[in-house]
Amino acid sequence: MLPLLYIGIMLGLTACSDPSKGQTSLSTDRLTSERVVAAQISDDATTSAILTRNHHLSVWDNESKRLTNEWNESDFTEELYHISLSGNKRLLGTAGKHRISIFDIQTGKLTVTWKVEGFNPEATITSLHLSHTGNEVLIGLNEGSVFTFDLVNDQMSMFLIHDGPVTRVEYAAQNQRVMSASHDGHVLFWATTTGKVIQKYANQFRITSVSYDEANRKLFVADALDNQFIADSTTTQALSRLEYLERYRYFRQALFVERGKILITSSSKQELASWDVQTGKELAKWNITAFSAGTTVVSMAVDSSGTLWSLSSDGALESWDIESHNISRSGL
Repeated sequence: MLPLLYIGIMLGLTACSDPSKGQTSLSTDRLTSERVVAAQISDDATTSAILTRNHHLSVWDNESKRLTNEWNESDFTEELYHISLSGNKRLLGTAGKHRISIFDIQTGKLTVTWKVEGFNPEATITSLHLSHTGNEVLIGLNEGSVFTFDLVNDQMSMFLIHDGPVTRVEYAAQNQRVMSASHDGHVLFWATTTGKVIQKYANQFRITSVSYDEANRKLFVADALDNQFIADSTTTQALSRLEYLERYRYFRQALFVERGKILITSSSKQELASWDVQTGKELAKWNITAFSAGTTVVSMAVDSSGTLWSLSSDGALESWDIESHNISRSGL
């Protein structure tokens, strides 16, 4: 077990005005009526990829709401659980429990597929991430290991990084580092070539939400029992902690916006919220459109105009005006 790095933060007692509640979306478009297993909005919010419970995989243009391409159960050799868009939106990675497949989004053709075997022959895939070009692939397993694949140079490395299932993997520092999160409560930054841990953060329980803003050096981490913090990802210094009146909040998705000054989070209660990163105070709330019980946000991104886009487990793509509802931070 890796040594724990606990970050203690004093909560401020000053309250600010109640955040606005129940704001409606600018637009709501249900891209599928099937229950969503996995989904991702591209970083620039122009594209959505959706995997449904009926093994239907599709890619959409968010502006026109038109279908770009789709695949059905017959296109896969095993049931899928994970998907990942390359940063340039040309490739789509898919994963079942043991096999990775990568498709060309425009042509629909399978470009590469291979079976993944961990240190434990029974290990299964728990997370997937494609680099900007899609030529580098990260795969997390339930045994705590992470694979790095360089498809151009046909190179593979495997590191036993965590003590539990790896729930999030992502490239950082121009693919020279990896950020990974796990049920063991750790969020780690480590060297791609050696597996050496460079920075580590720890909570007491399994990590439920991570947001990493490399450009503005911000990191948000939350675990399953209400432990959360915002830190400087370079110095590991704690910056703030989210403040709320409820005894408990479960954070599922998180995204830094406005050059790292605002954090957007989603909860299990069909709710989006914005937070001032410096103070941890809540600024505004929005309720997503629910078409079934238990729906939640599965992906978020902000477009070039500053509009927030969310995609729910009901397949609902919604846009939000986040700037006009954020309370001025000068009075906080």
